[in-house]
Amino acid sequence: MSLVSIVIPTHNCAEYLGGAIRSALRQTHRHIEVIVVDDGSTDDTAQVVRAFGDAVRYLYQPNAGPSAARNLGLAHARGEYVAFLDADDEVRPEWVTMLRKSLHASAFKARFAVCDAWLWDGVNCIDRYRVSEPPSGLRGMDRLLDDNRPYVAILAPRDLLQSVGGFRQGLWVNEDFDLWLRLLVGGYGYSFVAEPLYLYRVRQESLSDDCRRRLEAACGLYREALATMPLSLGQRRRMAYLLWRERARVSWFDAQAARSKGKRIRWAVHAAESASAQAVRLLLRPHFTLQRAWRRASERGSMCQCALSVLTSRPGGNA
Repeated sequence: MSLVSIVIPTHNCAEYLGGAIRSALRQTHRHIEVIVVDDGSTDDTAQVVRAFGDAVRYLYQPNAGPSAARNLGLAHARGEYVAFLDADDEVRPEWVTMLRKSLHASAFKARFAVCDAWLWDGVNCIDRYRVSEPPSGLRGMDRLLDDNRPYVAILAPRDLLQSVGGFRQGLWVNEDFDLWLRLLVGGYGYSFVAEPLYLYRVRQESLSDDCRRRLEAACGLYREALATMPLSLGQRRRMAYLLWRERARVSWFDAQAARSKGKRIRWAVHAAESASAQAVRLLLRPHFTLQRAWRRASERGSMCQCALSVLTSRPGGNA
């Protein structure tokens, strides 16, 4: 049975870390190692890890961000496969087993495996985070760009992750999407498990809750991918669609901020930028064509004409 290394980066998350570690140790795939990378914590993280004894390996680094912490864990991993679990999240016992089984079932066409997740408050499951639509199976770059729902909890061969350089060190948000793009470029795929095996904790102070910052980081990634990656014409259109969608959202945030401060001219400028970006986004929509838009407009016109005929044909309809 292949050894699987579960890497848990943490920064001042001692309150939740014990739960993450226990869920990793409860995996039905018994041949695992758990590695906790302390990213410069100033709380009781070290004591929490020490309570688990030899069952958990502990690494420390000065605060350098989650990408650097995951890469340190990857560098010290001994497993044939590596999976990533955030310190405030938890996983179902069958998480590793099902991801590994799914990856093997892809007959080497997939570079990593991922599953759906529950958005979770620590007690109750709030909503389902759908990475893709059922059924389970192989996905590719086109589907990733259509779904646009990546997150960090993947399982992949250690050698493969190391060959692409792991996570990008300078990214503190959207590092998951960046890694997925680099793993899939060149026509590769990923294996999707349509079952929520990961419990993604929703909390106010989470890095991913800084929405505007996340959107700006995403715009930077999309621009870079369009400039440097060997994408097909359809993939470039999808990527451009995502770029303009996020640009519209950033401008909308700026407009709301200007409005709250009473700066009407700046609000009008940002509102116009958002509207323009939305218009470009609609034109770049992957399944949009002028022929289809004209057909839909004609269909709406026909429906309106039909409804008008029905109304005017009724007694008193001309009143």
